[in-house]
Amino acid sequence: MILAIDAGNTRLKWAIFDAGGRRLQQGAEDNARLAALSAHAAAWANCRKVLVSCVAGPAVESLLRAMFDSLGLPVQWVRASAEACGVRNGYRDPHQLGSDRWLALIAAWHHCRGPCVLASAGSALTVDALSSDGVFLGGWIIPGLRLQQQALVAGTAGVRAGEGVCCEYPDNTADALFSGAVSAMAGAVERMVASLQAREGQPPRCLLAGGDAELIRRALHLPAEILDNPVLQGLYLMESESA
Repeated sequence: MILAIDAGNTRLKWAIFDAGGRRLQQGAEDNARLAALSAHAAAWANCRKVLVSCVAGPAVESLLRAMFDSLGLPVQWVRASAEACGVRNGYRDPHQLGSDRWLALIAAWHHCRGPCVLASAGSALTVDALSSDGVFLGGWIIPGLRLQQQALVAGTAGVRAGEGVCCEYPDNTADALFSGAVSAMAGAVERMVASLQAREGQPPRCLLAGGDAELIRRALHLPAEILDNPVLQGLYLMESESA
């Protein structure tokens, strides 16, 4: 069994995979409550290896290192590379790409084996394009739902935060903020899909991931699938390739 860790900007997700790729256990914890992960120590200690994607910063990385040391587990800190698992990295400096985006793209390629757009909606929205031959062409990084709303509230006089819903024609400020943010994200996804279709000469599949994936899916004017934790799946695939 292997333990896969996806330490994002606000939450950490984990899963234990068996040799066949089944998720035997999984969970998540806010970064402010990572001490609670000690409750899973007994299950984690049975794993032969840990693979980690960490974009949460040095403080979270240090905490995880101490935890894995106490369990005596060998750890592989995964970074983006020029090529892995059938995907080629088109970034000018491949190592500059975030490990979470790289691993999610690997999972997307193995899911589609063809051109696709992967939009991961967390603290930020990333909208990335894979070609028909498995090349990561590039992508966009856009403020996520809450960051967009917070920026408007902080930078605009007279605008107050509130609980909103997504609708076509908002008639109050809370709904206008919420609907505008969701529509901006959906519009970015649709534009990347159109761009990739023009390049590849065929409609690419549209994949969504992250906490706000369902909100975006409902706002899109094209079919889309939701991938469950593609970063964790990408970690498993990386280990499978090296085994």
